[in-house]
Amino acid sequence: METYNNKIRFGVMVDGFGIQRWQAETIKLLVDNGIELSLVIVNDDSETERVSFFEKIKNYPYRRIIFRFWNRFFFKPECKTVTRFEIPKETPIIYCKPIMKGISTYFTEIDIDEIEKYDLDFILRFGFDIVRGGVLNCAKHGIWSYHHDDERVVRGGPPGFWEFMRGIPENGVILQQLTDSLDKGLIIKRMKFCTTMHSYKEHLNRLFFESEVLPLQACNELIVNGELHPQPSSSKAPIIHPPVNIQMMKYFWLCLWRRLKFHVNFLFWQEDWNVGYCMMPVENFINHKNKELIDIQWFKPKKSEYFADPFVITTKKDTYIFFEWFSNKNGKSDLAVARKSENFEKYHKISDFPEHRSYPFVFENENIIYCIPEAYKTNKVSLYRFDEEDLKLEFDCDLLEDVSFTDPTLYQKDGKWFLFVTPQENSHTHLLIYTADSFRGPYKAHPGNPVKVDCSDSRPAGKILKINGVEVRPAQNSTKHYGQSITLNKITELSENQFDEEIISEIAPFADTRYDKGIHTVNGNETITVIDAKRFVFTLRGFFHQLKMKLKTSQSND
Repeated sequence: METYNNKIRFGVMVDGFGIQRWQAETIKLLVDNGIELSLVIVNDDSETERVSFFEKIKNYPYRRIIFRFWNRFFFKPECKTVTRFEIPKETPIIYCKPIMKGISTYFTEIDIDEIEKYDLDFILRFGFDIVRGGVLNCAKHGIWSYHHDDERVVRGGPPGFWEFMRGIPENGVILQQLTDSLDKGLIIKRMKFCTTMHSYKEHLNRLFFESEVLPLQACNELIVNGELHPQPSSSKAPIIHPPVNIQMMKYFWLCLWRRLKFHVNFLFWQEDWNVGYCMMPVENFINHKNKELIDIQWFKPKKSEYFADPFVITTKKDTYIFFEWFSNKNGKSDLAVARKSENFEKYHKISDFPEHRSYPFVFENENIIYCIPEAYKTNKVSLYRFDEEDLKLEFDCDLLEDVSFTDPTLYQKDGKWFLFVTPQENSHTHLLIYTADSFRGPYKAHPGNPVKVDCSDSRPAGKILKINGVEVRPAQNSTKHYGQSITLNKITELSENQFDEEIISEIAPFADTRYDKGIHTVNGNETITVIDAKRFVFTLRGFFHQLKMKLKTSQSND
């Protein structure tokens, strides 16, 4: 495989030395990871013809005056806070005078020749508005620009606004190589986030901050593969303009109503998960055309408790279903196990840690059962041995330290071990991989991390399965809400340097059961399949637990 042998060099286009916070952090992320900032291109529009005050008054877009006034004076998301662009002393700076033709910005031949001298791999555009013409070819891989929407759904702007207004559950973000076609560049990378329906400010912060990694991802791909393969956009979506006054009035009402609804639902409706199983090979379960006809046997938790995250393993002694046991009274989860020899009717707690534990990923190696539970509050990923006699976990070793990860999922392929995780702060969107020669490690980060950012199919939903002869990775789809469904991804490439997969199907909640509102774990073997599913209930203990969480969050924000 060809690799990129030269140090990657990039330039930045800016309108001045005051840039938005998310832009500064994007540049810093590149530089901190060894990508060389080799040129800063500053917009020198000092000689551009100024419009008189009376012309501005005459031609002002009054039908959008509310949006403009609100956006300039009241809407202050953290991502757009202006900060000074700290440029390394040795970095060259050139000033270019743009040529405006309508809404498009062109560069002079002199400026184009000057930029080409720096032999850049790419230019990151954080200024100069709509760039066209010969400057698009000044760097080996062109000019890269963000569009904080899925261009197939929303073209134009403001970023993320129309997804919020129209209740579109997901919001795409793209990094594109600019072409002469307006809003139809070559797509380098994509991400997909859930739309935060109760706060446009929170939604925008998430879009901007969590997409900072896109240029670095593209650089990592360039280093590993020696090239990029940007794809042309086939979007036919119309270009949408900023909201008019009546639309802004609707926006204010939606903000008020959705925030009230969000807080009421959080306090008065609690998720109630349960574990179910069926005596059917997991491959047959996945392939079953009508899953509502499958005979699911449900566990029987007490009121104000729930069970979730089931894993199953069969040994010479018994078949065990491991699961999370959550108590509203204690406000945390422990791990538990049920045995086939007891008809899965007795539930034995196998952990009593002071911190939260869940997602008890289990596997067998040399006739020993190992467990890697989720323990993000410890800032570690730890390995335990399971004692089949005493039904207890015994500490083995730490696999990763100084990390806060959820849902660790281990998989062995071609003599290598791959540990799939999601960071707690981005648990529904960011998928990371760590690799090792032994299941005990040491583990090193995959060069493509995060290997995927997608709210519909990133977070692990169980162990990787062999279905119809292919490797299938179950993932949680939390586009509309947590645990909406499970997506099944066919792994097409997995190595120390590469990862790719494609969605092949989906497991939806079972409509004809009590637990019909969500599903987010599936596991199984040659004889049994286990799942979890949820409903919404109200309990006093659940109410006080949620209230305590909300008060704690409010105090931490203060």
